[in-house]
Amino acid sequence: MKKSLAFSLIAACAAFASAGEWPVAKTYEGENLRRVKMPVGGIGTGTISLDGSGGLVDWEIMNAPGKGSVPTRQSVQAAFVARTEDEDGNVCARLLQGPLDTSLYEGAAGSSAPNHGYPRFRECVFKAAYPLAQVELEDDGMPVSARLEAMNPLVGGNAEKSGMPVAFMRWSVKNDTRAPLKVTLAAIIPNPAGGNLSQEKLYGGSLVGFVQRGTGDENAEADSTRGEFALTVPANLGEISVATDITEPGWNAGLDRFWRRLVAHGDVGDVHDGDNRCDFACLSVKVEIGPKQTKAFPFILSWRFPHRHAWCGAFNYIYPTAFPAAKDVGNHYATVYPSALDAAESFWAAEPSLERDTVAFVEKILGANAPDVVKEAALFNLSTLRCETCHRAADGHFFGWEGIFDQAGSCCGNCTHVWGYEHALVDVFPSLARDMLDLNFNHAMTLNGAICYRIMQPVEELGASLGAAAADGQMQCIIKAYEYWSTSGDGEWLAGIWPNIRKAVEFCWLPNGWDDDEDGVMDGCQHNTMDVDYYGPNPQMEFLYLAALEAAGEMAKGAGEPGFAAKCAELRERGGAWTERNLFNGEYYEHIVRSARGDWLPQTRGGWTQLADLDNPDFQLGPGCLIDQLVGDYAARAAGLPPVAEYANARKATETILLRNRREKDDPVFNSMRDYALAGERSIRMAWYPEDRKPKTPFPYYPETMTGFEYVVAAWLAQTGDFKEAETIVKDIRDRYDGFKRNPFDEAECG
Repeated sequence: MKKSLAFSLIAACAAFASAGEWPVAKTYEGENLRRVKMPVGGIGTGTISLDGSGGLVDWEIMNAPGKGSVPTRQSVQAAFVARTEDEDGNVCARLLQGPLDTSLYEGAAGSSAPNHGYPRFRECVFKAAYPLAQVELEDDGMPVSARLEAMNPLVGGNAEKSGMPVAFMRWSVKNDTRAPLKVTLAAIIPNPAGGNLSQEKLYGGSLVGFVQRGTGDENAEADSTRGEFALTVPANLGEISVATDITEPGWNAGLDRFWRRLVAHGDVGDVHDGDNRCDFACLSVKVEIGPKQTKAFPFILSWRFPHRHAWCGAFNYIYPTAFPAAKDVGNHYATVYPSALDAAESFWAAEPSLERDTVAFVEKILGANAPDVVKEAALFNLSTLRCETCHRAADGHFFGWEGIFDQAGSCCGNCTHVWGYEHALVDVFPSLARDMLDLNFNHAMTLNGAICYRIMQPVEELGASLGAAAADGQMQCIIKAYEYWSTSGDGEWLAGIWPNIRKAVEFCWLPNGWDDDEDGVMDGCQHNTMDVDYYGPNPQMEFLYLAALEAAGEMAKGAGEPGFAAKCAELRERGGAWTERNLFNGEYYEHIVRSARGDWLPQTRGGWTQLADLDNPDFQLGPGCLIDQLVGDYAARAAGLPPVAEYANARKATETILLRNRREKDDPVFNSMRDYALAGERSIRMAWYPEDRKPKTPFPYYPETMTGFEYVVAAWLAQTGDFKEAETIVKDIRDRYDGFKRNPFDEAECG
């Protein structure tokens, strides 16, 4: 297989298909609804998450992570509500959400769950095939059942259509009785825009609803929370009412007035009779639904928050509200859509094809000849591209943190030794993959060929200001440049960027660098993804180096430089033979630790850790059996290059990883670092050491479990035909992210 098992499923889908019934990859119910939060939003636009009950939580549309953030005015929070009235005037009303999460009740203030005061539906099921979510609600006390379909377009190969600042929410309400019902669906939304607030009703045209905004000059100061939010419905949907002027005299009376008006009249309306205006707006749609009939109520949530703070030189940056305009990198989507309403109108005009294309993309993956759990992992992890981990600046460049904390970014800079591991972007959104490569080779590169492993913003001003290069990250950039070129066939792109790719390879050979004796073995000071510097040859860096040499040789041929291609091939041959003879110990590949003394090229040093003993440096892999020892062989195969590890040895090393590093459910294992897998959960630890050879101070992450590295093992097994064991590893991961213990759309590591 050219790609790994999961990544081979991610491919652009050109064929249209009728949207029809949405496909389902995974169903959650009961206790497994507790941690479900699926982000809905476009690439670089931020998201609003749909929780397992059907509620709108984690509003992250204002240019910053915001776990737990829900716009609130007094006690009002975002909600959809259903009201029914039969021919005899009997009225029923419910919040359109499933049962309350009772774990969010503690203390004198009562429940902390959003919208805890409403009556709710008693039964709830959440079905998902990212980016498609369906929430099904039933209640014996209600004459209707309801289903929510929520999505944001994900169109393979089209980053623009997949980058719309909208969340599409379509409620389908079924009359379960044998008589007609008057049914009202209402939405109540507090204003999330920053600054002094204003809102207005929208009438006329194809959409009806309201727009909320922060008042004043949008450009007077760079304010990441200042912008617009809109909620709209098609104008021909039914009897529509809109309210934006509601008094809040105190003690949550505004929310009480909304509820009483809705229950009494089946609509919403302005109830302003004083000066204490409550800044939320309501929209309702009333229709008649015949016996056993179903009616759809499509809502469009859209937004525009144009100001984004540059991450500058910050490592973990907590976003302020206001900042100098000079540090405003903006948002690409805000240059495409002049207003939140414009985004809604653009979405609605293209909705049928956007939905069809998204469904077709999902069905393409779900129809692949692969285990269901692998398809689930491939789909659900795409959500990372569309949450606050990633953004597109106003100039169109694509940026990613390593992850996000609850309220801040986690490790900025398109980190080469983190983003180097992903091989999905080139298949799903090749234009974004190319842009990340352009940033690496054109903006993050120093004059001598080092690719700074964190690129700074603003790019034109700072770019390569962080001068350290990660050995693994730089090699992955070279491999992925080949992958993009070979996949796209873009010879013009290669011709333009090749001089810098060559320079990145030649950086390895500089005096006191990674391979300054040019023998095909990387043995200098090697900063890497373990956040330490390794000294001496090790399998993690060496196999990536061999794969990069293979990739560079092929690109050199394409660029018309046969001499350079021959040199790369010769080093790759010599280095590969040396590695098999010297690093493979009969069970796995290990690290030969060498002295840290030396006049190392400054850009090869991460500088994180001061070593007490240079001759016997701490924080090394050493004799450990590393989960990631074959990452270079995996990367070569994923990019369509020949394997760089001898198969028999690599197979034995993988068997040793599964024997030694795997943690079974009943293993009592100590972990001094972060826990991403707990007792009772199967996982694969980062490293195992023979007790008699374990270093006094191993590299810091050795006792942890991280899903990204587990996927490398699974992918390598799939690449070499062991699909059963690959499936087992993926299943162990997804069992940990089961909706009860963890969110299935958030495989956390560095945030």
